[in-house]
Amino acid sequence: MANAPDPVSARESLRRGAWAEAVGAYSAVLAVEDDPIAHEGIAQAYWWLDDGVQCLRHREAAYRGHRDRGDDLGAARAATSLAWDALLFGQGAAVARGWIARAGDLLESEPLAVEHGWYAVRAAELALSVDEDPVSALDWSERACATGRRVADADLAFAGQAYAGLSMVMAGDVDAGIRLLDGAVAAATAGDVADPMWMGKICCWLIVACRQSQDIERAAEWSARVAEISRARDLAPLTSVCRIQYAAVQMERGGWRDADLQLRSTLTALSDSRRESRVEAVAQLGELRRRQGRLAEAESLLRQAEFFGPAIVSRARLHLDLGDAATAWTALRAHLADLPTTNLLTRAAVLPAAVEAALAADRVDDANALVAELETTADLVGTEPLRAFAAAAAASIASGPAALSRWREAVHRFAASGLRYEEARARRALGDALAALGDPAGAREQQHVADSILSDLGVHSGVGASVLTTRQAAVLRLIAAGMTNVEIAHELTISEHTVHRHVANILTELGLTSRAAAAAYATSAHLI
Repeated sequence: MANAPDPVSARESLRRGAWAEAVGAYSAVLAVEDDPIAHEGIAQAYWWLDDGVQCLRHREAAYRGHRDRGDDLGAARAATSLAWDALLFGQGAAVARGWIARAGDLLESEPLAVEHGWYAVRAAELALSVDEDPVSALDWSERACATGRRVADADLAFAGQAYAGLSMVMAGDVDAGIRLLDGAVAAATAGDVADPMWMGKICCWLIVACRQSQDIERAAEWSARVAEISRARDLAPLTSVCRIQYAAVQMERGGWRDADLQLRSTLTALSDSRRESRVEAVAQLGELRRRQGRLAEAESLLRQAEFFGPAIVSRARLHLDLGDAATAWTALRAHLADLPTTNLLTRAAVLPAAVEAALAADRVDDANALVAELETTADLVGTEPLRAFAAAAAASIASGPAALSRWREAVHRFAASGLRYEEARARRALGDALAALGDPAGAREQQHVADSILSDLGVHSGVGASVLTTRQAAVLRLIAAGMTNVEIAHELTISEHTVHRHVANILTELGLTSRAAAAAYATSAHLI
């Protein structure tokens, strides 16, 4: 006679991280009884197995089961989980808001319980990730932390503390926020947080805070540590998130080959996933391709992540690379309008590109206002990278000795921060400023150092030109110099018809649509 289904055994499988075993055990329980608790358990196992369809199906079954039994607290718990997982697995912000509102309604008449705290955690996550509102997120996080302490639930208390820290960092209070995160992460990694999901999320929030505040080395260290923990415990979703964060850090530090490998392998692992983390990986790879000068690939990738904030910025920069300042400025102006002024670090990540776009679109007053905002944020937050971006932005609207001084400052600060790509860009601008002030030797030195850095990164005449023949590359350089087809034909001693054919082939090979875009590409990819 077969053994009866054992809910205790199913819970133990889930606790041990034996996800497939837990699915089997809970399935056996559900075959006998449509138990909403079993639906919650199997949903969590499917969450770890990255099966969004089954996870959401069982979360909804748990909600219905609790409602049928008159258990409003259980239904609220299921609705709270659905609020985040609906967003995580691609059902969208409107569905997520609907479930969190439903959970709130159900909890309103219930005495204080742990469910109130987890509801507050998810409300905080939605406030920051969907509404970009760190003030509201901080309020919800503090409620969650207080509830966790009152009901003696360590997982809840530390999750609330950690998200309060992240919210404070995003609002510009970096030191205080990092202190809260450090305490929560110490507890999580020491075993004081029992649930591996919340242990991982707390650590990931610290990594996000380090990245957003441009503490690149610290972000790299924690990415590696959490990835190691995730691999050891078979926490595949957290492994993917950590690899994406690590790749982003490597891209900033100049480890582009490693970043490329991490992102491509992560996308392969997530090929069938509905998780939002896949969109982030696509966006990161798109930005890497843009920096490499592989603009057609960048456009294809960034189009897939078009509504993801960092992808909006990358795509705007891509339009700038192609000489389309108007489109870049329109996109970035709209994006900034959607970001609350209290979300200092998210706005600060957009402002440098917005300054460039405003200047390129001849919106000088707007550029001045954006530079002022970036400098105010940099002074408040006080990190070296933010001061570097502020110096570069200020240099771009200055002239003469003032511009020279700010470009020198930007170069120094980018170098000290390990932001090699940004350092190279600032050195090229410094070289232009030196040339304008009559120092050709100094200009050549800065250009040489910039070219050396870009070559090390993988941005050089071979990138972009690699898909072109030698003759096509020569034609492209002359297009960028402003020559007409007739002038190019005379310069290269070929027929105008041949030039016309070369131009058409160049546009096809590079995925571009106009001579102006080709000229801008040649400049951005350093082919001239």
